[in-house]
Amino acid sequence: MLPLIMSNITLKTLAKSTGYSVTTVSRALKNAPEINTNTKEKVIKIASLLNYQPNLDAYRLKMGKTFQICFFLNQHKQEDVSNYAKHIISGICNYLKNTEYELIVKPIFRYDNIKAVKEVVERKLADGIILTHTSLNDERVKYLSEKNFPFVTHGQTELFLQHPYYDVDNIGFIKKSLIYLKSKKIDEVIFVEPSKKFTYYNLSKKSLIDNAKKFKLKINHKTNFSLEDSNQAFQNKILKVFNNNKNIKGIICGSDIKSLILLSTLGHLGYKVNKDVYIISKGIYSMPKYFYPKIPFFFEDMVEAGSKLGEFLLKRINGEKVNKLQMIDKIKYFNQEINKWKK
Repeated sequence: MLPLIMSNITLKTLAKSTGYSVTTVSRALKNAPEINTNTKEKVIKIASLLNYQPNLDAYRLKMGKTFQICFFLNQHKQEDVSNYAKHIISGICNYLKNTEYELIVKPIFRYDNIKAVKEVVERKLADGIILTHTSLNDERVKYLSEKNFPFVTHGQTELFLQHPYYDVDNIGFIKKSLIYLKSKKIDEVIFVEPSKKFTYYNLSKKSLIDNAKKFKLKINHKTNFSLEDSNQAFQNKILKVFNNNKNIKGIICGSDIKSLILLSTLGHLGYKVNKDVYIISKGIYSMPKYFYPKIPFFFEDMVEAGSKLGEFLLKRINGEKVNKLQMIDKIKYFNQEINKWKK
């Protein structure tokens, strides 16, 4: 009978106990497809009885890898943690669960914290990095490209350097939003702007200007609504603007929370949404499904984004070409009027 607990259990110990070679035992523990089911079951059973624990440090040293990837958790604003990062982290973990890799999360307090990136690379704390909140000339992307260190970004840049990224179609979001507002015979539109630090601001703004001209819509640039406004400041702007201007009929807003504030504040001012004023939203929750009155919205799936980021990074670590690891994904459009999703 095998003892229930032994010390210093190695692959050689398991090989001797099972009668298989060290190579077969190792492959069985890794669930290799060339090892038959009965062999796997026997090896796993005996490994469990002997309380076998793999020597990860020795394995990592042998392979020359940490088997860790690093995600930088932006704590510039608390809402970044609750509304954005946790969904991406969930998606990354979903993808990694059937791999040898584990996720480490490194908190940072500035979007462009190059020092934190350099620390991971120089100290070899991970095999790859996931970056978010990209800017047009992102120093982090330049540095990682120069170091030939595997990474992927959530969002694009406008650097000449080609790099892996996953993004959603922000250009399409603006265009389709303007088409919707034009169909409501609206002449003047407010765009609640993202932070100017990020690439998707520039992509969105260009789409706004080009398509507003195409559809003969006026963009109100004086209202200065921003997703960076605190919720209180945002509501104050709504009260000020809509108390003094009855001509603005359309609003494009890339935030579930800000859209809810618009809806409730405009209602308080006596506006009838979908009659006096029209709102179209984009966000990372399907929250607008429960708004009243109903409004059309675009849903950006952060869990799916995290899964894609994890997938792209592991493929890059394993040598996949950059041009096969670039994706601009469509976002789902939900129009409450027709009550169905459109891709």
